[in-house]
Amino acid sequence: MRFIDLHRHLEGSLRVATILELAHRDGHPLAAAPDPEHLLVARGPLGGLVPFLAKVDVAASAFPRAEDWQRGAREAVRDAADDGLDHLELRFSPWFIAQETGLAPEAVIDAVADGARAVPGLTVGLIGILLRDLGPENGLAQVNTLLSRRELFVAADLAGNEGGVPAVDFAPAFARARDAGLHVTVHAGEGAGPRSVWDAVRHLGAERIGHGVRAAEDPALLEHLASEGITLEVALTSNLHTGVAASYREHPVHALLAAGVPVALATDDPRASAITLSGEYTAAREQVGLSQAQIDRIRQDAERACF
Repeated sequence: MRFIDLHRHLEGSLRVATILELAHRDGHPLAAAPDPEHLLVARGPLGGLVPFLAKVDVAASAFPRAEDWQRGAREAVRDAADDGLDHLELRFSPWFIAQETGLAPEAVIDAVADGARAVPGLTVGLIGILLRDLGPENGLAQVNTLLSRRELFVAADLAGNEGGVPAVDFAPAFARARDAGLHVTVHAGEGAGPRSVWDAVRHLGAERIGHGVRAAEDPALLEHLASEGITLEVALTSNLHTGVAASYREHPVHALLAAGVPVALATDDPRASAITLSGEYTAAREQVGLSQAQIDRIRQDAERACF
């Protein structure tokens, strides 16, 4: 059985040492911060999604050159290989990175793709993120950027401030992505409730849901996800940091599994949460309290849900 991470953000996987090296190279504000790791790494629950995203996003502007993103992707994939992964689906937002660095989004894509393929030993699928925060009026422009490099991507995703911009506003962009043959995964049911998951499935054609743990609040939604085989990409520690789960032991994954919903364990942002996928599986067993049979089922679900 392969070891697989289906939900990992490049921006949240950049090594702290590399971030600080590049920050000192260019005189970036992170180089002068009294405690830069506090800005880059969550040290416990942060009380919401937006404060956690700040830890993820702060590093991007310290990578102003295309070759920096090539290096960042290479190191992120190397870290996955060193953790024993056989397959990684790595997602990033070319438009967010372009906004933070001034690089052309197409140049970002090319650099990341070059870096991701430079590490032998595991397969990598790239997922292009459309960012909610840039507004639905930019949705088609963002997806067109991905399609300018269609052969480099396996899927499109929607991420950002889930509570601020409804998924339905991005329906035309995701219709275009699906027509081009891209798979679809959508961040939902993390920063907003079950309605967000319903909208991702009904309006965007989501085949997988990033997080989705608040689906546990809606029995009808659980039944739908289980019957349709829609996999939830569940990140245990990230959910603690964002406050979606009160503790490992009380994590909604128990309700998801009991309802027969497919679940794949993922890291989300391993640098921002200071975790590995192997560590998340250990936490699932020792702190969440999942049985070996449940963990085996999760690994099988991840295998079936690969794009």
